[in-house]
Amino acid sequence: MNNINGEGRSKSEHILEDEELKAVIEEQIATLQWIQAVAVATEAVLVSKLYSLKDNVEGEDKILTGIWVQTIGQLMEALGVTQQISTTDKHSIFEAEKTAVTGDLIQSIGAALQAWGGEEILLAAVEELIP
Repeated sequence: MNNINGEGRSKSEHILEDEELKAVIEEQIATLQWIQAVAVATEAVLVSKLYSLKDNVEGEDKILTGIWVQTIGQLMEALGVTQQISTTDKHSIFEAEKTAVTGDLIQSIGAALQAWGGEEILLAAVEELIP
């Protein structure tokens, strides 16, 4: 028996359309991951250039290191997401998910380094303001 919904489409046609939409959305997500990776890498390069042109303030080294660590993590996440959507093999999907999650973890470590460096800069500023 073929189920027809109110729009004249069968249940199987509706499922197929949902799967196609899911694939399009996954491709868009993967594309956005790569856009983020390029943006973070660009930020890392620009901040590196900026820091090379001025006196180093305590904490800036941690911020710069954190940005580069985040860049590595974002690249790993983008790679993992891309691998996930390009395969149907369950083992390969699992490995790709591990890569994406590892990338997330590495990004978190980078963010923590940036926060630590930012805190050092703020503490130094407070010490200058308070005699």
